[in-house]
Amino acid sequence: MQYDILVIGSGIAGMMAAIEAKELGSNVAIVTKKSPMANNSFMAKGGINAALNNMKDGDSIEHHIEDTLKSGIGLAEEEAVRIFCENAPQVIRNLHRKYKVPFTTLPDGRLAQRPFGGTKFKRTCFSADATGPAIMKALSKTIKELDIPSITNHFAINLLINDGKVAGATFLDETNEEIKIIKAKAVIVATGGYAGLYRGYTTNITDATGDGVAMGLRAGLEAMDLEFIQFHPTGLEGTNYLISEAARAEGGKLINSDGKEFVDELNTRDFVTRAIVKQLNKGKKVYLDLTMIDEEIINTKLINLKKRVKSLKGIDISKEPIPLNPLAHYTMGGIKTDTFGFTSIEGVFYAGEAGNNGVNGANRLGGNSLSEGAVFGKITGYEAVKYSFRQKTFVDIPDDTIQKDIELINKLKSKKIDAKKIKHEIGELLFKKVGILRNGYAIKKALEKLKTIKNTLNENDEKDSNLKEKLECVNAIDISKALAKAALYREESRGAHFRLDFPEQDFSFNHHTITKLED
Repeated sequence: MQYDILVIGSGIAGMMAAIEAKELGSNVAIVTKKSPMANNSFMAKGGINAALNNMKDGDSIEHHIEDTLKSGIGLAEEEAVRIFCENAPQVIRNLHRKYKVPFTTLPDGRLAQRPFGGTKFKRTCFSADATGPAIMKALSKTIKELDIPSITNHFAINLLINDGKVAGATFLDETNEEIKIIKAKAVIVATGGYAGLYRGYTTNITDATGDGVAMGLRAGLEAMDLEFIQFHPTGLEGTNYLISEAARAEGGKLINSDGKEFVDELNTRDFVTRAIVKQLNKGKKVYLDLTMIDEEIINTKLINLKKRVKSLKGIDISKEPIPLNPLAHYTMGGIKTDTFGFTSIEGVFYAGEAGNNGVNGANRLGGNSLSEGAVFGKITGYEAVKYSFRQKTFVDIPDDTIQKDIELINKLKSKKIDAKKIKHEIGELLFKKVGILRNGYAIKKALEKLKTIKNTLNENDEKDSNLKEKLECVNAIDISKALAKAALYREESRGAHFRLDFPEQDFSFNHHTITKLED
């Protein structure tokens, strides 16, 4: 198989990139690890940001730029932020008008908007409390209408590089556990982030294991700002279910077990999360109280939340407060790109959470993730088309890379590896040692433990796992080591990275952390 453009990943960035490429006349295909809907874009319920000023509260593109830069705490790149905020309004309008996303509207037909954390403006468009599913279903329908091939159940192993240019990528065909090669003039990696590595302490789907980041590191690409992990303050206690900021935007209050409010609910996520952790460390429980909200609002704008909490915890949110725990939710770090998704390898582009063009800096503004993925997915698709049109022929595939993949697969097949056990061990380790509150001693201990875990891949466990899960373990170890090294290097507290041994912001660290793969 060969395509002008190969998109790896089917979240909002990947789908927008594929649609843009197809509409510009390219031969494009999407490859997914599982089904096209198995991604975190589908799980993003709260909303999508654009400065439309539909609520007549004075919002503007400049205010959106200011809020995003402020949230990034000195590390957000102004060019990327400006391009994102300037393009977001038209992209959101296109989602509604062109791709028929059923956003909630005002009586006059304009898109309704509500507040999210980190801003005083009502900027977040929404589809009740199921925005991600509404967007992804509409984009998936468009993918089918445009006849873009979706190759499912294929696990991306490595990029194929020859003399500094991309030739395609290798995949594990999960149906027969054989290696498959797909050639391409340009490859867009949009596989999502790595917050799913915090297994047992994350809102992410189980397939969100940072495979694209690991793949880029192995190809020699640099990662940027891997230490910045956003923990969402309002995860439903004892589950991986995220309670969107939409609930707080509609008037929900955060209270402790004494019934006292202790934080501004719509402050930035890093601030609210640490405030909750302080309460938990005092032995208090923390709740989201929605009991004062009109039941009509709950039954219209928060109906999915009501149903989900009832099914998971047996709680009627209109009558009882909801118990909370913060959960790893989003990763600001990723493979380093320029503003438009280009990497240092010709023909390799990264978009969405897998890449990092500096738009988020040290902390992402709530509501920006879906719009960022949509904006830069579209831009990266356009840039990949321009690149592929200049390439007259496909690059030859290097034999040595394929041979390395074959050797890796054969090695993993020969060993009994309990992948589920290893993933949970890594998740526990990361949450406790490289989690919300960090210190140098704990991070060093995490690095030592990761070396031990890596060595277990050469031993035989009692239980075995399939090849996909084993490959995920390989990726998880590589990214976890790089993440921990980045966290150890940044001896300050900034945004989503908080060091108890360096609790203040240090302007000598007013730069990005660059990480490469090390043996």
